[in-house]
Amino acid sequence: MAIITQDILITGTKRDDAFDWLGDPNNHDQITAGAFDSVSGSAGTYQLGLSTPGKKRTMGYKFVEKDDSHGGRRILVETDGKRTRGKLNFSFRTMKPSTNTLVTLRLDYDPGGALGGLINSSGLADALEAGCKKMLENFARACPKSI
Repeated sequence: MAIITQDILITGTKRDDAFDWLGDPNNHDQITAGAFDSVSGSAGTYQLGLSTPGKKRTMGYKFVEKDDSHGGRRILVETDGKRTRGKLNFSFRTMKPSTNTLVTLRLDYDPGGALGGLINSSGLADALEAGCKKMLENFARACPKSI
């Protein structure tokens, strides 16, 4: 498994407000828009296009659920596609002051065997990391302020 982790601090938004906003699958339209080379789909189910050296790839993205069963707050997403099958989670932590929220995006995916590792290290991981970073930036802009 390969792992990509990105964080962003969203100021002026309480954790539960950010969690509730991203817990609506329709709001994922705003965070995926422009984050990848192409985006098709809506309401939490998308095909995300990304370019890697020598090949264009597509990653499926499907909203699964809001999860607060363990005392924390997470949004669970499944990813699908050749070399991109896995899980993507958004987790939310309160920072001081309480109107600041640290959002962590973690993508665990399986690029495949030895060839997949080579493909991953020669551009796939970079393309996925750039897309994840843009999704968090879009989220920070789109998420309503609590104040």
